[in-house]
Amino acid sequence: MAVSLTSCMTPTPPVIYQTLDSLLTSGRLEYYGAFYEKEGIDFDVLCLDLYSNGLRLNKQGVMEGTGTNLYISDIFVTTATPKASKAEDYMPADDYQSDSLPELSHFLRGVNYEGNFAGSYVLLMGEVGYSVLPITEGHMSVRYAGDTLVLDGVANVQGQNKPYPFHYRDILPVTRRER
Repeated sequence: MAVSLTSCMTPTPPVIYQTLDSLLTSGRLEYYGAFYEKEGIDFDVLCLDLYSNGLRLNKQGVMEGTGTNLYISDIFVTTATPKASKAEDYMPADDYQSDSLPELSHFLRGVNYEGNFAGSYVLLMGEVGYSVLPITEGHMSVRYAGDTLVLDGVANVQGQNKPYPFHYRDILPVTRRER
């Protein structure tokens, strides 16, 4: 006699909280300009793309290594200085918070639309796979010491039972992606 045990649910291994690296050591600030101008939103849009030690973008823009990628999308700011070159010229020192609406000094929360992620999230890159964890709530403080960005924040991440603190301290290059 043979016995087979099956389940209707596919087990999903939990992401271990300790794998989220709090110290982010490289990255870039992406400037999209007045991205939502046609929708009547009068703010410039930025995205922070930050990486922990061991994870980076190569010259072709492909992620390599293992670690944590913090992607904070659609940060709404006043109009940036034309032809600016430093992060401070684009992203003013301020306290920013997550929201679902485009407001000054806010960034969009993360959303999972049936496996398609939008807004802000944490990406965990492992040796054999990855996990995308949307940010459901969060806030961050942006300050500058000379040209060095001093960023401290806390995010509630979907699937985690503790808040995720994150920190970045370095000069942050700017990539312009205006349409």
